[in-house]
Amino acid sequence: MKQNLPVTIRQTEIPPGANLVSKTDLKGLITYANEAFVEVSGYTLEELLHRSHNIVRHPDMPPAAFAEMWATLQRGHPWRGMVKNRCKDGGYYWVDACVVPITRHDQVTGYMSVRRHAAPEAIASAEALYARMAAGHKPRRLQLPRWLGIRSGMRAGSLFVAALMLAGGVLGIGGLTLADRAFSRLYHGQLEPVAAIGAIEARLSESHTTMLEIRLARRDQAIAGDPSTALEVQVARLRANRDEIHRLLDQLKGTTEEVTLQKLRLTEALTHYTDDGLRWVEQAAARDNLAQVDRLVALRVLPLEQDAMAAAVDLRQALLGAAQGEYGDTLERNARIRYFAAAGILFGLLVVALVGHMFIRGIVDPLNASIRRLNRIAQGDLQGEIDLSGTGESGQLNHAAAVMQLHLKVMIDEIALAARRIHRHCATLNTALYEVTEHSEEQHERVYAAITALDAAMAETSDLGVRAERLLHLASQQESPGTGQALVQDARELATATRLAAFGAEEVARSMHQVADLIVENRGEAQRAWLASEALKHTAGELKLLVDYFEPPAPAPEAEPMALA
Repeated sequence: MKQNLPVTIRQTEIPPGANLVSKTDLKGLITYANEAFVEVSGYTLEELLHRSHNIVRHPDMPPAAFAEMWATLQRGHPWRGMVKNRCKDGGYYWVDACVVPITRHDQVTGYMSVRRHAAPEAIASAEALYARMAAGHKPRRLQLPRWLGIRSGMRAGSLFVAALMLAGGVLGIGGLTLADRAFSRLYHGQLEPVAAIGAIEARLSESHTTMLEIRLARRDQAIAGDPSTALEVQVARLRANRDEIHRLLDQLKGTTEEVTLQKLRLTEALTHYTDDGLRWVEQAAARDNLAQVDRLVALRVLPLEQDAMAAAVDLRQALLGAAQGEYGDTLERNARIRYFAAAGILFGLLVVALVGHMFIRGIVDPLNASIRRLNRIAQGDLQGEIDLSGTGESGQLNHAAAVMQLHLKVMIDEIALAARRIHRHCATLNTALYEVTEHSEEQHERVYAAITALDAAMAETSDLGVRAERLLHLASQQESPGTGQALVQDARELATATRLAAFGAEEVARSMHQVADLIVENRGEAQRAWLASEALKHTAGELKLLVDYFEPPAPAPEAEPMALA
């Protein structure tokens, strides 16, 4: 980076309302500088033109600031920031600078910088920021990406809302699916086995009742009178109960390890009950050996039945414990789903609120600022704050409005300068024309005085010529030869001289009349030039009125500019 040395501590204050304007080509060579910039910088216009703009760069400016500026300009965006420049004598001045690309036919042809008065608090903030940048600190600001605009924001917002709806749908449908599975497991894994156990217990009770009926078969035979039929019916009932118990055993399924163990225990107990108990009772009843039936029921079937009933109770308790565990797991899972759903809703609301705030600050507010700025420009106010905030379409509109405002401001300044020059030159010209007119009047009077004197001399010459003609006529009538001839000769010479003098006086008179006519014509031309100058001066006054329309009487207070825009 170029170091412009030496430097001093002398500061030049930029007057409020003054605009330091310079233009460069794509290489940074100065192609234009207004009078205010020339005066403040201390250089002459010839020293600035076709020189690199870093001729006014101060060594205190960090290279990162200009790197950020050039990166912004190369993206086609305007840049605004606080800049410390160096004067020719080594002094410095702070300016609030705004640099914009100059485009022609959508092609960047150069850059224009408009600098104005910087507030003291903005200067202090910039000095602190540039000190941190010189130490290697990079400033970071939370803002929307530059590519995010109204169209892309609407797309991103739609996608985000669609993702939230999809996530909510997945959670809702997934939760209902899990609930369905939980109810299915509860029904098939707990309710059906409990119902099967109840049916088994009912069959055990029915078989117990049937066996009691068989033990009382003798008395029933005496009463019914058809013992074989009643006994066959009871035996068939026992067989049916045994088959039903085995069928119900096949329906039992283990959902947990405890339930599986209790099922195996119940299965073994029921197998012993049917194979080692009921089967023998059926056989004894089929042989009509009621005494053996009594012994089998008392010694074998009832203990096996009690074991089966106890196993059934244990299995029911195991199923109840499994159901309670499943119920707890379901409640915990549903609680997690509710937690994730609530967290998702809260996250979505926070994201929507944050993005909405950033969207308003980065898009809506700059858009409103652009509208207000365009309204101020339409009202003739070009002194408003240069705001380069915003992203996407609103940022582009804000940048375009800022560029237009700066170009109009520079154009108005140039028109004002041209109007002042025209007014000054017209005043000088009018003074010169007035002097020319006065001199023409004086010369005109002198010429006409000479013409009057010449006319009198011509009259005298004409009178003398008449007298010479008369003398010549008298001399020609003299009879004395010697004296008459001499008199005639003298009279002839006098008449000739008189005629020649008259001819010369007439020629001089014509010339003097021509000179007088030229003086009158020149005086008329001078008067017409004076009138044209007055008209041009009036035009310059109208231009001044036009400039005054865009110059408010009192500049509005501005917000503190950012050190780096």
